[in-house]
Amino acid sequence: MKRIALATGLLLTHMVYAEVAINYQQPQSSADKSALQAIKESGANELLVELSNDYFSFDQALTVQYGGEDGPLYDPSTHTVHMPYAFYTDSLNYFTKNNYQNRFGKPAQQGAIDTLLHTLLHEAGHAYIADQGIPILGKEEDAVDNFAAIIMLNYVEQGADATISAADMFAFESEDRPDYYDFYEYIGEHSFDLQRYFSTLCLVYGSDPDNHANLLDEIEKDYLEEQKDKCIATYQEIDYNWKQVLNIDSNTSS
Repeated sequence: MKRIALATGLLLTHMVYAEVAINYQQPQSSADKSALQAIKESGANELLVELSNDYFSFDQALTVQYGGEDGPLYDPSTHTVHMPYAFYTDSLNYFTKNNYQNRFGKPAQQGAIDTLLHTLLHEAGHAYIADQGIPILGKEEDAVDNFAAIIMLNYVEQGADATISAADMFAFESEDRPDYYDFYEYIGEHSFDLQRYFSTLCLVYGSDPDNHANLLDEIEKDYLEEQKDKCIATYQEIDYNWKQVLNIDSNTSS
């Protein structure tokens, strides 16, 4: 199975491939300039393009547009993913504030890049669903969270570690919430951040229980073993279903 590495160190201002174009708006602040440089150096865009070419190619060319204030989001009217520079900056601030280096042994910058990759794949999942006319039974936001995790776990070098970083970002955002949610959150299209955190960790654990034996230890002991079994089954089901949609051999080991 092909695994693709993050952080190629390429410096590009504009890239056009057969099916994905990466565009950068002029940065408007020093923070935006720093984010732009970090994003370019990370190789996340090159990785997105290669993953798309290999596993989820588009009929209509997809554009990823960096800059502006809107997003992260996918706009189906223009088949464009919008990614503000501030998303990377905000992610970096979360990882820095939570002392990620000392707590998890990973630089805050890497946590932010991992989160960026997961979010790019999440939005590309929306784009792929629209491009291919894929019916979704349930919340599409949950479906593309799963899509991003499955792609990273199967086809990205150290993808499990990167997926855990993205899950941690959900946890950090949840900690910033009040003890209650606004009414809008209950009727919104996204699951709660803490749900997204545990759902993502569940897929990581289910993909390789032996190497992630302690990943779910936050769960109460009375329910832990049962939940571990459920996560294995959940991963196998979601992995199989997405590979069917993507026309990938479901017997390919991850």
